[in-house]
Amino acid sequence: MTFELRKTSRLPRWPVWAVGVVLAWLALVGATEWLAWRVHQPFELCLLKRLTGLPCPTCGLTRGILALLHGRLTDAIAFNPLAFVILGVAAIGLLGRLALGVRLRLDLSRGERKVAAILAVALLLSNWVYLIVCVG
Repeated sequence: MTFELRKTSRLPRWPVWAVGVVLAWLALVGATEWLAWRVHQPFELCLLKRLTGLPCPTCGLTRGILALLHGRLTDAIAFNPLAFVILGVAAIGLLGRLALGVRLRLDLSRGERKVAAILAVALLLSNWVYLIVCVG
């Protein structure tokens, strides 16, 4: 495993599809929040939870971001801890790129990639169990 800081341009190219997904998500959340405010009743966005009663692995992310926007950091993290760890690492990487013009490159061998994949799946499953048990 090797870590390397590489010089890069400060402004990353934004993938059009990613910008579209974020804008669509923001529009959906905005419309849902407006509708919930109008009818004075919360609305469930997660289709898996609506169909099965079980939260999906990303459940709580929207509520967490809304809590973060209201300044409630601990509530935001409690809604979906793994998502906020990933968002935090991504934010640090983006800030490093914007401020210093560098990015971190991680090179893994084939065996290390397998271990990393197993760890990622284990983290995702443990986060999902947490969401099912604690967040509901």
